[in-house]
Amino acid sequence: MKDRIRYSLIYMGVLAALFAVIFTTRVFEGEMTNQFKGHLREQLRLIETAYVNDSLASTPQKLAQFASKELRITLIDSSGTILYDSDAEASKMENHYNREEVTDAFAKGIGEDLRYSTTLQAKAFYFAKKLRDGNVLRIGMRQANLKQAYSKTIPYLIVLLAAIILAAIIIAFGLSRAFVRPLQKLVDLLGTSEWMNIENTYKEIAPLVNTIRKQDLELQLTIEQLSNEKKKISHLKDEFTANASHELKTPLTSISGYAELIENGMAQPEDVKMFAGKIHKEAKRLQSIANDIITLSKLNDHEGQPFDLNEKINLWNLSHSCIEGLMLGATKKNIQLSLDGAPDAEILGNSKLIYEMIFNLVDNAIRYTEPGGKVVVLVEPKAIVVKDTGIGIPEESQSRVFERFYRVDKSRSKETGGTGLGLAIVKHIAEVHHAKIHLNSTVGFGTEIRVGFTTFLKQNNVL
Repeated sequence: MKDRIRYSLIYMGVLAALFAVIFTTRVFEGEMTNQFKGHLREQLRLIETAYVNDSLASTPQKLAQFASKELRITLIDSSGTILYDSDAEASKMENHYNREEVTDAFAKGIGEDLRYSTTLQAKAFYFAKKLRDGNVLRIGMRQANLKQAYSKTIPYLIVLLAAIILAAIIIAFGLSRAFVRPLQKLVDLLGTSEWMNIENTYKEIAPLVNTIRKQDLELQLTIEQLSNEKKKISHLKDEFTANASHELKTPLTSISGYAELIENGMAQPEDVKMFAGKIHKEAKRLQSIANDIITLSKLNDHEGQPFDLNEKINLWNLSHSCIEGLMLGATKKNIQLSLDGAPDAEILGNSKLIYEMIFNLVDNAIRYTEPGGKVVVLVEPKAIVVKDTGIGIPEESQSRVFERFYRVDKSRSKETGGTGLGLAIVKHIAEVHHAKIHLNSTVGFGTEIRVGFTTFLKQNNVL
């Protein structure tokens, strides 16, 4: 950047110097030309005065006293015949009536012209004036004399050009350093603690600096949030590992204990069947926990194994299938399980995941509802609602019930055989479908969980 600024300033300086020299030369040349013409007019006036006063019309050869190597004098009669010429023999010269300066002199009284002269073998200025006796007095001077006059100034102009170019180079180096120094300071301090407090920047780049500062702050905030998120995820992993170990240890301990009693022959024959039943029950519990953990793992890794969310799902039919699968358990507990709402409610999503979500919601409601209670599945156009008349959830626990292995009443959960992962699965399935979960619960009166599906799911949307 510094070199680009430097070279740009040098180029501008050189161009400005050339322009200045050319302009000065043109002005000087024009001024010299005007002075040259003024000098010829004055010479013409003096010679005319001498011609009249000395009555040189009869002896035009006496005009030679006014001629010189640079100044040519010609006397022409009214017909254009040359009466006298200081640089040639008059009798051998052609008629000059048609010469432009002569024609103008006869017509207007005075004339001038710049042209090539065959007599002088060079370009020459001519001035002509009509005299009182009808003749035309003309004087001329080679243009070379004018060029000789201002050519003497060329060396000075060359020196001036060189001086301007040298000054441009020196100024370019100085200005480039001055321009770049604040920017270099910004670059050197970028990423340091002083960056946010640096001042004295150019006002033109102040918006850029402010934008970079804003982005820097946003980046720091993002890094901090990611760091906190990483710590949170690490904590959740540790907590999940601890909870999973505890949940798996309990049924494994029971299985191991009952199996050991049978193996060592310590179990009475009449107790073997009971112990086998308990082992079977705990094994099923282990299987349920393993299946739920696998399901959660798949839901967490849905980017690696994308779910097709393009299925057209009838919420009523799917809810009816769930109720049929859970009706036996509800009947055993004397719980009234019913379906209500809109039979034509449809959404886009993954039917297997939505089925598992509804199944877990209803199963959870049945587990925590006392015998004789009610569980209602309400189907809305873009939502599914599960209501129960169960024990309810304390307000301080409502924000955590969707966490893995979290239980409001651990002793009751053990009795009901839950894994503690049902609502966590519901939460993750809702997230996959961009759905919103709303929980409303009162201790002793029951719980209502509403899952609202968004309407912006696009066709052929695959996550």
